[in-house]
Amino acid sequence: MNNNPKRIYIADDETNIRSAIKTFLENAGYSVTDFENGDLLLDAFAEKPADLVVLDVMMPGSNGFVVCKELRKTSTVPIIMLTARDSDLDYATGLDIGSDDYLVKPFSPMALVMRIKAIFRRMEYDKKVYAEQDMLTGLLDKISGINLIQNKLMTSAEKSQHALYVVDIDNFKNINDNLGHSEGDKVLIDTAGALTELFRDSDIVSRFGGDEFIVLATDIKDAVFVEKRAKEICSALRKNYGEGENIHSISASIGISLYPTHATTYEDLFDLADKAMYKTKGNSRDGYTLHEE
Repeated sequence: MNNNPKRIYIADDETNIRSAIKTFLENAGYSVTDFENGDLLLDAFAEKPADLVVLDVMMPGSNGFVVCKELRKTSTVPIIMLTARDSDLDYATGLDIGSDDYLVKPFSPMALVMRIKAIFRRMEYDKKVYAEQDMLTGLLDKISGINLIQNKLMTSAEKSQHALYVVDIDNFKNINDNLGHSEGDKVLIDTAGALTELFRDSDIVSRFGGDEFIVLATDIKDAVFVEKRAKEICSALRKNYGEGENIHSISASIGISLYPTHATTYEDLFDLADKAMYKTKGNSRDGYTLHEE
């Protein structure tokens, strides 16, 4: 069972089509939310971005082309367009404004599932161009994480917003010194698992080295979302290890910088987030600091 399924949004004003697509995609293991028009999808995406979007071209209110253009202002999320018109002009328009694929109605829902799987496979392949894993945690290693973050920043849509988190485990040395390195390894593995659960596949989670991790949360809505996620990290990493009288606690010190508000390059974003993390360390740890201009 996939505990972190990819999230797909569908907008189509035809109830039967929405229902059929949703059933097939859920059976394929995806988390699906459907909307009767594009405006509802845009509202939901602003609150919580999806990993892929399926849009009907002809809908009341904002049609598929309008929604696609709006999404492309801030996000590179994969978009598949659906249309009842087998028109070269529609096809060309959809691709020109930023859609990734196109299906003409009527179509087999299984054909849509296969196309979605193909898109996600390509995305995974693109990741693996850079991706080398940290052997202990299974996350991206430092170099792979930096490369992917730099690539994401360079290819971001015009109005995209991202957040860079630097996460450091508090009191990690105490675990190694008092409980042994095998328990220290468990702390690192547990931390990697917690971060993977909290962030989406489209986000970039990397072990930076030692007890430090970096995360790029992509296509965020606003600073409120960023701080909410920071609090969730702190809560997830606030744990005890050991037994009896030999119990030791860990927590997280986090620093955060925002793209493009604070900086537009990885180097500058990391420098600001790292300094913010050390500010957290100086303020009793177990918390977060968002860089202030």
